[in-house]
This record gives sequence, C-alpha cells and structure tokens, in this order.
Amino acid sequence: MKNLVIICIASLILNLSCTKKDAEHITDLPAATQTGANTFGAIVNGVLFTPNDYFGSFGKDLNAYYGAPTPGDPRYMEVDAYDNVANPNTGMRIISNMPLQTGQTYPLQVSANNLVSIKYLLNEFNEYDVITPLTGQLTITKFDQQNRIISGTFFFDAVNSTGDKVSVTDGRFDVKF
Repeated sequence: MKNLVIICIASLILNLSCTKKDAEHITDLPAATQTGANTFGAIVNGVLFTPNDYFGSFGKDLNAYYGAPTPGDPRYMEVDAYDNVANPNTGMRIISNMPLQTGQTYPLQVSANNLVSIKYLLNEFNEYDVITPLTGQLTITKFDQQNRIISGTFFFDAVNSTGDKVSVTDGRFDVKF
C-alpha cells in the first residue's frame, strides 16, 4: 500500500511538471495580435519556434510579401520565418496562390489546386510538407491592404521525404508586408 501511495504521488508530480513546462512554452509565444507587430511563433513537436537571426532578437528573420501574381510567380502572399541561430537552422514558409480574406479558414493539404500551403524547414535540405492524410488549417484573422497588415493562426502536421513527422500547433503571425 505504501508503494502505491509513493507511485501515485510521483505520478502526480510528474504530470504537474509537464503541464507547467507546456504552459511556459505557450506563454513564450508572441501574442496573437493584429497590429502589424512583425511577430511569428509556433510550437513544433512541443518546442517553441520563433524567428531569430545571428543578432539575437534584433533584426528577426521574418519577411512577408503580398501582391498580385505576375507571369511565372502565382503567389499572392508569402510569409517566411527562420531561426538561423538554432542548430540545425529551422524555418516556416506560408504561401497562398489565391487572394485571402479576413475571417476565412483555409485547409492546408496537398491537392490538385494546392492554393494555400505551408512548410516546416529543418535546415535548407529537409522540408516537411502537409500531405494527405495529414492536415492543417490557416485562419486569416486580419487582412488590411491599406495598412499592409496580415495576421493569422495556423496548425498542421507534416512529413519529410523519409517519413519523419512534425506536429506544429499554436501557430500565429502578425506581419507588415
């Protein structure tokens, strides 16, 4: 009986410590704002991802583009975020080949149309893509062409060419383009 009590107490402590660690990761994410704050963050396999360049938080490696497609470039929108301090370097790229609207949710799946896609990059040679049956979603929470702001939230599961899987949760971005 004494061993059972010890096991139960140890299990309770372990569960509480995991919950605290997960909560710390969530609180380290940038706020889900809609002001053009130039922020980006997500949890990748339980680990915080935010863009970072070699200068630390100064000059974060976050870029956004929005504009009408041109011949040979069907993009309407692209948001790139890289952590060049991590070893290996990591990144995410969100691309839309269609106009976006505030309040719309777009499925992230490889399809014949492949209108909205997202990639997780583990160094420049190891790309993870959302492929069926894996799924994800991108929700545009603000799209303001006049003030050049696009904000959104996302989540997805993706695999690389060798079958390794990543799970990305609590994704958010708020960028000026």
